[in-house]
Amino acid sequence: MTFGVNLRYFRIRKGLTLQELAERLHVSANYLSTLENNNGKIKPEFLPRLCAELGIQLTDLFEATAERRIY
Repeated sequence: MTFGVNLRYFRIRKGLTLQELAERLHVSANYLSTLENNNGKIKPEFLPRLCAELGIQLTDLFEATAERRIY
């Protein structure tokens, strides 16, 4: 569950909607929503682009941090 929660946290922290981030990454908002809800499979080659757009390190997406729990 950590990945999706962290993805949502960093997206919101950056001030981006699902649609805005999707457009920047050339993917669908539905795909990002699926990832945020931990229902999709992420392609390894997508991770560097995602991290670069959010301004984070890869490890940030997989760390469990209580303060990132936003629902």
